[in-house]
Order: sequence, then structure tokens, then C-alpha cells
Amino acid sequence: MTVMRRPMRRGSAILTCVLLAGLVPAGLPPAWGADSSPPPVPPDVTLRQTHMIETRGGSKLWELWADRAEVREREGISVLTRVQRPVEVVLYSSQGILRCTATRVTIDLTTKDVQMDGGVVGRSEDGAELRTEMLRWVAATRRIQTDQPVTVSRGRWQSRGRGLEAETDLEQVRIFQNITSDLRSPVAPPPPAATQRSGPRAPGRSSSP
Repeated sequence: MTVMRRPMRRGSAILTCVLLAGLVPAGLPPAWGADSSPPPVPPDVTLRQTHMIETRGGSKLWELWADRAEVREREGISVLTRVQRPVEVVLYSSQGILRCTATRVTIDLTTKDVQMDGGVVGRSEDGAELRTEMLRWVAATRRIQTDQPVTVSRGRWQSRGRGLEAETDLEQVRIFQNITSDLRSPVAPPPPAATQRSGPRAPGRSSSP
């Protein structure tokens, strides 16, 4: 079950919209002529300042916060986009939690899979960090994957490559192509600010005419 909460203006109640799993996209619109393209189909529901929660078997699968959300039942997806702030995603699994931000997030209303696009940054509870331009989380396995260039950092250790599959907590990570790893130098602390100490002043001399 997916629950979407949207805070309303003062004096209005909280709008709660429940989306049932298993929505099947409707049939495609009639074919258009070769020289014309179909007009964009408006979303079925548009929400602002949205908080979505997906649960399965009494436990959370994911949570999302977004400036704007569009529910497109015909396509079987919900699309969350950034207006002022990045879309925030929290992914849950038995291994741990991954907190992510992205420009755009697409949810499959049937499988509950989550795809994040645009400047994706993910951080695990123990400080591991992942950066890529596209990241997909599969609800059935609760694992993340991408076929894009990716960087994974843990402490001073950093690995880069293309294509990745990993557990949600980034504890076990597999990078598929063009793998390079390096140990980053520790950042030296800034030197302490110099302090000037004045010693005892020499006795002054007086002169008389």
C-alpha cells in the first residue's frame, strides 16, 4: 500500500490519497497520423509537498518526500520531481537503510520499484556514499543497481566504474566495468593560528636638554 500525504493550507484538512497496488495501465490511445504527435496526457493526480510511504507485510519498503508528484495510472507510474529541493528517498531493508537525493524519481505502481535520476547521491548508515546519474531499487530483492558511471566511497577508500549492483546498505558492492580504486590522502588539519606574544618591554630612556 502506498500512502501519500500532502499538507494543505491553514484551515484545510490533511489530504491522504491511498494508491492500491496492482494497477494495470489502460489501453493506448488511437494511432495518430505520421505527421502529427499525440498531445501530452495530463496526470490523473497532481500533488505538491508530498510525503509517500510504501509498506509490505507491516514493514516499510521506502519513503519519499518531493515538491511535486504526478500519478499516471495509464502508464502505471508515479513521477516525483524537484522544484526547489531535491527529491528525498529512504530505502529500507533487513541489511540497513540508504538515504538518497535525486532530481527525479519514478515509482512503478505495480512492482513498487523506485528509479532515481539526476545527480543521485546515496548514503548508508555507516557513512558509505554512492554517486551516479541513475539508480534503480528493486523492491522484490531490495537491492540497488545501475548501468551508469558510479563512484562509491567509504572512509578514505574510493572506487569508480560503470554498472553496479549492491545491497541497500552498500555493505556488499559489485562494480562491473572500468574499475579503478584509490586511497585518498587524509585532509591535513589547518595549522593553528599564530599568536603574537609581547615580551617584557625594555626600560625607556629619558633625555634632558
